[in-house]
This record gives sequence, C-alpha cells and structure tokens, in this order.
Amino acid sequence: MKIAIVVPVRPGSTSGNSVTGERWQQQLASLGHDAQVVSAGDGEDSSVPGDADVVIALHARRCAGAIRDAVDQRPDRPVVVALAGTDLYQDLPDSQEALTSLQLAAHLIVLQEHGVEHLASFDPSFASKASVVHQSVERVDARSTDSDHLTVVVLAHLRDVKDPLLSALAARQLPASSRVMVEHAGAAHSDAWRLAAENEMRDNDRYRWHGPLDRDDARRLLATADVLACTSKLEGGANVVSEAIAHGVAVVGTDIGGNRGLLGHDHPGLVDVGDHQALARLFDRLDTDQSVLDELAQRSVDRQWMVDPAHERRQLEAVLDQL
Repeated sequence: MKIAIVVPVRPGSTSGNSVTGERWQQQLASLGHDAQVVSAGDGEDSSVPGDADVVIALHARRCAGAIRDAVDQRPDRPVVVALAGTDLYQDLPDSQEALTSLQLAAHLIVLQEHGVEHLASFDPSFASKASVVHQSVERVDARSTDSDHLTVVVLAHLRDVKDPLLSALAARQLPASSRVMVEHAGAAHSDAWRLAAENEMRDNDRYRWHGPLDRDDARRLLATADVLACTSKLEGGANVVSEAIAHGVAVVGTDIGGNRGLLGHDHPGLVDVGDHQALARLFDRLDTDQSVLDELAQRSVDRQWMVDPAHERRQLEAVLDQL
C-alpha cells in the first residue's frame, strides 16, 4: 500500500513525533509498503497525497486539519491517529479538535498500555479501536560509564512540559560526597530557557548542559549513563525511555501515565511530578546502594523485548491487518 505518515513538524526535525514518523516509514518500507512522511504544517509540503491508501497522523490536535482534509478528500480511506502525550493527558477530553480527530479515525495507536486504559476512562469506544505500538530502538552504542561519577543523563528539550531542570535541582540537594553528575542535552525553546540552563550550569557544579545534539551524539551520551531521568509533566511514551531500556540503563522519572505504561505500574524509580526533593533522595540511594541501581538496570533489561524493532514491526503490521 501507499501510506502517508503525517507529522506536526517539518520532517527531519529532532522532535519525538518526527523521529517516530521516520522510524515508522522505515518499518513500513521493510514490510513492502510505499511510505512517506509529510508535514501537517502550512506550506507546499503540508497536503496529504491523494493517492495514499492509508493515512497515519502523529498527533490528534496538531494534525487535526490534515486528518479532516484526508477524510474529506477520500471518505472511504482509513485514517489512523497515533496519540502523543499532549493528546492523551492534556488535550483530551477538552479539545474539540482532538476529539474530532479521534472520531474520524478508523483506528488509534497509543505508545504504551496505560494509553488504552486512559482512553477507556472517558470513552470506551475510543479504547475499542486502539492498539499499542511500542517504539523500537536500534542498539548502536557500546556502554561506557565513568566509575568516578554516577552519571544521570537527561535528554529533553528545554520547555515547560519537560520540566527539564528538575534533575539539576535535585542534584543541588545532594551531600558534598555525592558522585552524581547530571548531563543534559536538548534545545532551548526560548531565550528564557536558554538563560535558565546557562545560569544553572554556572551555579551548579553537578549540572552540565550540552545544548542540542543530533541523534547519534544523543545516543552516545546515553551510552555513558548510569541513569536516564525522564521528568516530564506528561508523556505519551517517551522515545528516550525506550532508548534507555534498549541499552539496559536504569530509568527514573515522574509518576505519569506514559512512564508507568513503559516501565510498569510497580516501577520503583518514579516520583511525583515536580518533586525535586524526592528525586534527590532517589539519586542518593542510587549513588550509595549499588543494589538499588542494579535493580533498576535489570528492570530495563527485562523489558528489552518491548523495544525490539521486530516487535514494533509486527505491531504496525497488525494495525494494517485490522484496517
């Protein structure tokens, strides 16, 4: 089939939606389909190809116009909507654009099991047409950690929803003997965020901001991590968590649906959103008790089946079979 994958940003960007769209393009191509990524934004490249047999849109609200146009263009053509974190945990059920996208969709994709539960909590009909597609990761880097530090890596752009400096604030609370070092990569989405990161790096010896990194450099940074921290206020299913799982890196973060869905409801490395003091206590335990760090790392290893590319490919194929 010819499949159009619609992303709410220009293809080639480093946003999670764009990364997912490009990976799904490759996965669908490996299944024999002709897949292309197009932008839902304004501009010459924003329209959905009329000859596409299936449209997959990666965001209910931000791709709402493209979803509506695709249905108007060819009412008999199935449209699949993949839900991001802001769709599931912020826009729904109050955004009419997002709700309309879900109503128009022939099928829905969520990135972790909690997403189906969340859909069922406010509209069982949405949950009944939803499938989970776990985001996969190709392992390319060998692990190489620094024994002098407990390296906590944060891979998050600097914007409010990511709460990107929570790990840095937690590191400030640690005793002088602590080995914790926070390595943060991500682009600042405003001058205020850039200044905040620069000031934090100046005032906090345990924090280093690398700025924006390309995908390969970000993976190399993750390969040096003892711990990956995902401290967002909401996530649909963060690529960085899947990457940490693939590398067997211990994961800590905020107790949100997207993290629980990927890591398990009983994951012991989660703290309340915004609670830097609880995160500091967790960092201290990981630094001083090797068994705690080993347990979290083993939990990532135990879930590596979930991020295997062949597993994601089978899940995508199952979605197309249902259509």
